[in-house]
Amino acid sequence: MSLLKVKSRNDYKDNLEIKNTLNNKLSYDNNLKENLNFEYNIKLRENIFDLNIDDYLDLGIRNNNKRRFLFISKTLGKHLPCRVSDMDDLGLKIVKAYEKKYNYLNSGVIISFAETATGLGHSVFNHINADFEFIHTTREIVKNKKTLDFLEEHSHATDHYLYYEDLNYFKDGEEIILVDDEITTGNTCINLIKKINNLYPKKRYTICSILNWMDEYSFKRFKSLEKDLNTEINFVYLFSGSFIFKCDEEKIKSKIKESENIDKYILKKNKLKVNYIYIDMDKYEQNKKYLKYTGRFGINKKDQLDLISKVKNECFKLNILDNEKVLFLGSEEFMYIPMLFADQFKKSDIYYHSTTRSPIIDIDIDNYPIKTKFTHNSLYNKGVVNYVYNIDKIKYDKCFLFCEINKDKEEFEEIIKIFSNTDIKELNIVLFK
Repeated sequence: MSLLKVKSRNDYKDNLEIKNTLNNKLSYDNNLKENLNFEYNIKLRENIFDLNIDDYLDLGIRNNNKRRFLFISKTLGKHLPCRVSDMDDLGLKIVKAYEKKYNYLNSGVIISFAETATGLGHSVFNHINADFEFIHTTREIVKNKKTLDFLEEHSHATDHYLYYEDLNYFKDGEEIILVDDEITTGNTCINLIKKINNLYPKKRYTICSILNWMDEYSFKRFKSLEKDLNTEINFVYLFSGSFIFKCDEEKIKSKIKESENIDKYILKKNKLKVNYIYIDMDKYEQNKKYLKYTGRFGINKKDQLDLISKVKNECFKLNILDNEKVLFLGSEEFMYIPMLFADQFKKSDIYYHSTTRSPIIDIDIDNYPIKTKFTHNSLYNKGVVNYVYNIDKIKYDKCFLFCEINKDKEEFEEIIKIFSNTDIKELNIVLFK
C-alpha cells in the first residue's frame, strides 16, 4: 500500500488535492505513529497521459537537512527494484510528451543529471527520433578534459561536471534538452543554462522531467531568463503540481541515528557463490578506465546503435535459468548499460535498480518504501559512501552487479559481505575489458 494511494484514474483532474497523512493511515498502530510523524499534501495541476501517480512514486525521509524528504520513483530503477520495461517506458513517455508539444529542431544535445537521471536521459536519447547527441553530468573528476562545473544546491552531493568537448552539437546544435527525474525550483537548470549560453547560445532549451513542482514564481524566473538570454525555454513533464511536506524534526533526527546504526541487522553470513564476468566493450581512448557508451563524455546515434549491438553480442556470458529470479544491479551513475543487459532476458523474472549516494532513512514498516539499507564504500571514489536498498526484501536467486571500472577482486570484499547477509545464493560481478 502506497503513501499516494487514490481511488481511481478518474480522480486525476486539474487542481486535484491528494491528502496523505501517514499517522492517520497507520493510526491503528501507536508504534508506527511514533516512528514516522510526517505528512504531505500533493495537488496535481497536469497529468497529460492520465497516469496513476501511485504507480510511479512514493515518499521517503532522507539524511539531508537541506531537504528532509525524497520522492522515490518506483519505475526509475534507482532506489527501488523495478522491471526493465517500466524504466525504459519512462523515457519513451517523456519523448511522447515532448512530441505532443513541440517539433524537433535540426540538431541538439540531451543532457541528463547524475546520478539518478543518467539512465532516464539515456532512454530519452534512445527513443528520440531526431539528430541529437547525449551526455550526462557526472561527479567524477577527470583530468585534462574541458568541463562546465555547476551546483545542485539542495542535493546531498552538490558538484556536477559536464565534459562537453567531444560533442559536435554542444557548440553548433540548436537545442539543449535537460532531463531529470524531478524539478522543484529549477535552480540547477538555471545554473546550467546560463553556463551553456555564455559559451554557445541556443535557440531553445527544453527541461524534461517525470515530476515538475515549480510554482508561479519559479516559472516567472525562467520567463525572465528567456528575455535575458534571447532564447526559448520550455518544460515537458508527466506530472506537474505542488506539495507541502511537514515533519517533526526532532523525531526525524532520532530516526536518522537509528538508521545509521549498522549493528541493527542480524548478520546471516550465508554461503555465497561469487563469479567474475568480463565483458568486451570499447573504452574512451582519452581515458581507458571509462566505457565509451555511457555518455559521460558524449555519444551520438551511431554510438547508440553500436552499444545495443555489443550488448546483444555479449549477453550470452550471463547465465540465467528460466525459473530464476534475478537482480541486475547498476552502480551509482552506471545505470543504462546494466539496464540494457537486463532487457535481453525478457522471458526471465528480472528486476533492476542501482546503488546510490542518496542517504535515505530505512524503516521496516508497511507503507514506507525503504525498508532496509546496506552501506558500503563507493566502487569508484574512496571515501564516498554508497547505499543499496531493499536487496533482502525480494528472494533473488542471483544478482549481476555491474561496475564500469576494472578493479582488483579484493576491492569487492566489502560488497560481497553485504550480499552474504541476504538470501541471494550467487553474486556475479560484471566488469568490462
